[in-house]
Amino acid sequence: MKKGFTLVEVFLTLGIIGIIAAMTIPTMMHVIAKKATIEQLKKSAATLNTAIYNATITNGEVSTWSWQKDDSILDIMQNIISPRLNVGYLCIGDVGHVSRQCRYTIEGIDGNEAEVMNDFDIKTRVVLNDGSLIAFAAGFSEETAGGATGGSGTAGTGGTGGSSGSAGGDDEKKPTSPCTWGADSQTICGIFMIDVNGSERPNVIGRDVFFYALHLNGAVLPYGANQPQEFIDTNCAKEADGVSGKTCAAKLVNGGWDVCYTCEKPYPVLF
Repeated sequence: MKKGFTLVEVFLTLGIIGIIAAMTIPTMMHVIAKKATIEQLKKSAATLNTAIYNATITNGEVSTWSWQKDDSILDIMQNIISPRLNVGYLCIGDVGHVSRQCRYTIEGIDGNEAEVMNDFDIKTRVVLNDGSLIAFAAGFSEETAGGATGGSGTAGTGGTGGSSGSAGGDDEKKPTSPCTWGADSQTICGIFMIDVNGSERPNVIGRDVFFYALHLNGAVLPYGANQPQEFIDTNCAKEADGVSGKTCAAKLVNGGWDVCYTCEKPYPVLF
């Protein structure tokens, strides 16, 4: 009667287990990473919406905020929005220093370095207690930006808006904000950049870095959410003009908070 396994049988079994693991572990890791990213993005979006809602209770409607002031974006982020976030670190204290959690390189889907960090004044960047980073920059008027084909200068789509006091030290006079009483409710007053895991890699737009827009009516929506699906698909792609991946948050939402890699226009990033 056979009482055990031979050495050959043991190695054969281990080999089969290894092959199965090699085939399944990468897929499992992808699913886990995707789920974690999407859940954190949902949380960040909810946090921003709650912060803006609470801000309107104490500071009035978004249209009444100090959009016309010099350094309005900085003033609004520091004095209206940030106090209503669970902030762990204010990057305004990092000016003149090089802190990894506030200053780091971000790439587009195309693998090229994106210059978005220059559009978001370091003084507007905050690191939340959950490790995510949120920054704020000026928005634009959809009418003056050309409707579906226009966009925010912040997100690199050639709009009329720009960051108030960019990290690059641009002293040019910034355009007047369109966010005043009587403007279209869908006007974009500001753009939030959300890095769901902060300075931890990969720091890639569409993978862990996403853009949300603050509208005049107080809604915080994925950048491009009010645009046609073609606009969203075109700008969540490697071939996008400007910063590739800037509408990927909108693509995720429109896809039911999931990604499709087999669609005609698939999601361009592997998590």
